[in-house]
Amino acid sequence: METLSLEKLWQNAAETLKQKRLLIVCNTKMTSNNIIQGAFSLDSEYFSDDEFEQITAMFSSIGIPIDFFTYEDDFFRYILNLKESEKAKMIIYNAAQSGFGAGRKSLVPAFCNLHNLNCTGSNAYVASLCRHKFHVNKLLTQVGIRSPQTWLYSNGWLFNKSPSPGTKIILKPIYESASIGIDTASIQKYKPETDKHIQNLVKNQNQPIIAQEFISGYEVEVPQIRVGDLVCVLSPVGISVDGIRKLENDILDYKRIYFDQYEFYDFEKEFNCGVALSNCAADVASVLGMEGLCRVDFRIQSDGTFYVTDVSTNPHFVLHSSVDFAFSLIGLTSDCIVKTILSAAVMKG
Repeated sequence: METLSLEKLWQNAAETLKQKRLLIVCNTKMTSNNIIQGAFSLDSEYFSDDEFEQITAMFSSIGIPIDFFTYEDDFFRYILNLKESEKAKMIIYNAAQSGFGAGRKSLVPAFCNLHNLNCTGSNAYVASLCRHKFHVNKLLTQVGIRSPQTWLYSNGWLFNKSPSPGTKIILKPIYESASIGIDTASIQKYKPETDKHIQNLVKNQNQPIIAQEFISGYEVEVPQIRVGDLVCVLSPVGISVDGIRKLENDILDYKRIYFDQYEFYDFEKEFNCGVALSNCAADVASVLGMEGLCRVDFRIQSDGTFYVTDVSTNPHFVLHSSVDFAFSLIGLTSDCIVKTILSAAVMKG
């Protein structure tokens, strides 16, 4: 894997970008008509009014024409009325995921592929794969990447395999991100009586649940940019809660994510993990086929042993995000983030 130079990426894409028109497809909390699953709103990944304004300002800094669509259907209708010559000028940034359940984030990438549209980020298959926590965990484990032991519960335990009694676990819905479906009751020591609680979660959240071995320690996110065989892994970003960096048994639950009740810090200054963590993040994205801006999440024990706990094919990059913080660590402003996202899209073809 070769190192990607962001400066070269920007230079190589600059002339092509000048000829493009940007279409942004994103859902907002204001326009959402999603249902609420139990105590959790499925639109917590959607942009708030403030975040939408940030996104607008960031993309406007590139200096190319922009149109916004907050519903996928509106975007589809618009594209279907275009001539082929007009479609060739479009570049699509997708952050839309209306509905619930499997595959909802893949609708726009699949549509773009069908109509030969240049779309940012990973393809439809990878976007779907990376939203299935159990499949990601088992793929990474199979190739030797350290991930917490994980069990799947749908109509009972898959292959009748469950955690051993006394195992400390965290319960997660398999299709969600942004800590949707995760609260203080998600962490517990497994016992046979836990199955009834998990059955209720499956029913209330309308999807299977994974029980994942809980890893005490630090919470770390590693953003990266990938274009073909080139990769730029940004600095690991630590997550702190109430000023506490070593979270130990604490987590980023749904409430903290929804209300931005967490902060970031330069993890390399806190904990010297060498290049191993960055190399692992790059390997994870390579195995899964992630493209453009993406992110790999870890829990790291006190002795430096790290475990991959989640991945994101389209991480948030607004001001309160690990992506924005990682760019700031190398002296780059927020407009560099969107320039990188769009440059990566046009350079991948």
